Amino acid sequence: MLIVLLLFSVSVQLTSQKNDEQSEGYKLIIFSESCYDQFFGETELSNQCISDTISRTISILMIAFAILNQLPQILKIFKSQSTQGISFNAYYTELYLFSFITAYNIYKGTKFILYGENVIVGLEYCVVLSLFLFYDKDLNFHQWLFKAVFFITINTPLFVGLGPQWIFDMTIYINMSLLFMARFLQIRLNCRNRNTGQLSLLTQLQNYAGSIARLFTLFNDDADFSYMIYVLEDNIMGTILLIQIYNTWRAERKKNKNSDDKSTELTCKEIKYDQI
Repeated sequence: MLIVLLLFSVSVQLTSQKNDEQSEGYKLIIFSESCYDQFFGETELSNQCISDTISRTISILMIAFAILNQLPQILKIFKSQSTQGISFNAYYTELYLFSFITAYNIYKGTKFILYGENVIVGLEYCVVLSLFLFYDKDLNFHQWLFKAVFFITINTPLFVGLGPQWIFDMTIYINMSLLFMARFLQIRLNCRNRNTGQLSLLTQLQNYAGSIARLFTLFNDDADFSYMIYVLEDNIMGTILLIQIYNTWRAERKKNKNSDDKSTELTCKEIKYDQI
């Protein structure tokens, strides 16, 4: 499955690069024709050209490495054979988010490199949700299948252009709500369990770094203001999750240290003076 996702990410990246090169005349993938002349010619290099090139490079790298986003989480679930501490509803809700944000950008005609990572990560979310079938005893196949069919039914019209006009106009606001709900479900579960279970720190760090980088590219490319607010919301909620993971790690470390100290104290008490 991961190999298929990797091949898909490479293909969509190459397709997007080809389309961009044909429509905007890019050279060596990251340089526009004017910037290429400035970087490698005698033309004076402008700040705008440097900013555009950095922004495009970041966007392409985000798409290329999107396959690695959920890999730590997938491997951690396989290793522990458990989804404890991971909210199925949070992942399921956020999957709608990735689907809607893709439909929204297609509707708006946004360049693929500004949202392509959402397509890749959305497919990885499908893999994570599939793992719940094997490692979550509270979720049966019929429940999972119903949610999968419902997801396909809701999203198919958006991608084939059959959805009503107002849906596309409201998609970004729907995504803001979905993002808040998805992250809130996971944050609430963490608070309820007082730990983050099998939630992967590396995956959350990648999400956070990606949202920071995406925010830079959006400001540089003068993207839709509503989309900027959505990415900023992603940054804030991601920060809360990272704080929760850090607090869990600190609490477990303190607990282990106290256990070691208590074990050492008991061992010392068991030693008799005539044994020294």
